[in-house]
Amino acid sequence: MKTSSFLLLMIVLLTGCASQATPTPWIITTTPVPPTQTPWIIVVTATPEPSARTTEPARTPTLARDATPDIASSSDTIQWNQAAPFVNQTKTVCGPVMRTNFAKSTNGQPTFVDLGRAYPDPARFSILIWGSHRDKFPGAPETIYAGKTLCATGRIVTYQGTLELKIKSASQIQVK
Repeated sequence: MKTSSFLLLMIVLLTGCASQATPTPWIITTTPVPPTQTPWIIVVTATPEPSARTTEPARTPTLARDATPDIASSSDTIQWNQAAPFVNQTKTVCGPVMRTNFAKSTNGQPTFVDLGRAYPDPARFSILIWGSHRDKFPGAPETIYAGKTLCATGRIVTYQGTLELKIKSASQIQVK
């Protein structure tokens, strides 16, 4: 039993150290098993020593195409990839335009402006402009917003698993 505990401890230590860019001292503790139970599983906990902890928060890795300049200027402004918790709320959503499409032959003639990721990626954020509202823009939305970074204000909804805003006029969109 001591051999398997030692091997498990070594695996945890080596895995933890290999994933660190700089070595961090660790405190290793095992949860004792009462003598009346058969120790099938040994729980090993590895935590950094208090002196090794930093005040910088952990960062979640993101794809380079998810990187967006920090445009947020108020609590109602969020990035395209942070919109999911705000469904049915009015917010300003910002991000890079990855694709535009005017579906002229589709019922309602919608124009789609995809932020962050392009169709068909379900993780994209879509801005929807119906054909009846196209005349409220200074030009064709699929042209004037292509390749830009923009912020759009409206109520966040989901449609078939994709987050979107329905825009009725150019005043709801700001090009950055």
